[in-house]
Amino acid sequence: MPPRPFRQWRKQIQRAVLRRTGFEIHKTRPGEAYVQNLPYGFSTYCPWFEQSFQELYAAIASHTSLKEDRAYLLRQLARHAAHFAGEFAECGVYKGGSAFLLARTLEENGERKELHLFDTFHGMPAQADGDPSSHRAGDFGDVSLEGVASYLRQFSFVALHPGLIPDTFRAVEERRFAFVHIDVDLYAPARDCCQFFYERMTPGGLMLFDDYGRPDYELSERRAVDEFFEKRPESPIVLRSGQCLVVKL
Repeated sequence: MPPRPFRQWRKQIQRAVLRRTGFEIHKTRPGEAYVQNLPYGFSTYCPWFEQSFQELYAAIASHTSLKEDRAYLLRQLARHAAHFAGEFAECGVYKGGSAFLLARTLEENGERKELHLFDTFHGMPAQADGDPSSHRAGDFGDVSLEGVASYLRQFSFVALHPGLIPDTFRAVEERRFAFVHIDVDLYAPARDCCQFFYERMTPGGLMLFDDYGRPDYELSERRAVDEFFEKRPESPIVLRSGQCLVVKL
């Protein structure tokens, strides 16, 4: 029988998952979490519900809109890309939770690449009012440049670029990138991110789009990605989490 602390932790996580999703975590052995994969009727391994990642996620939960599954995939892909030549970037930073996860991952892997963060740092820009998504200017406005800078102050290799995309990209025109996380939601910024970073990705570099699969962004972020890669050799890989991954050839 598992020790009492493990059993208590397992029950707490199970209750949390049931409240959030209606699915129950199953344990086949200590340290392995499985969740029912609907509508297929079988369970799959979900390491983002393991205690080790839950502890890491707790450090960013109040600073991000990412749920555990998306945060876990972001971290694992960043660990992979950390070994490639090139720097890291994130477009759409909000309160800095995902940026913290990227910076921590680079630090843990001994890779002191620069991490460039692009955002208005005061919410959605005015162009959101004309976007096909449900967003409006000022959404996600409960944030400030000073607050994000303070939250990330322990990472000396993080550079913040406040302002509008693509204007702020001028600061990194001569850089090459191994990993770019794109979470801008809107059509025009997503298109601009594709146009700028695609030619600057190192071979094997990863572009991860956060909201590709959500219905609200079918005509915004998803349309921008599909249009851009329609005549390019890379095939966007749609993930069950709603994210979309592109591997640069």
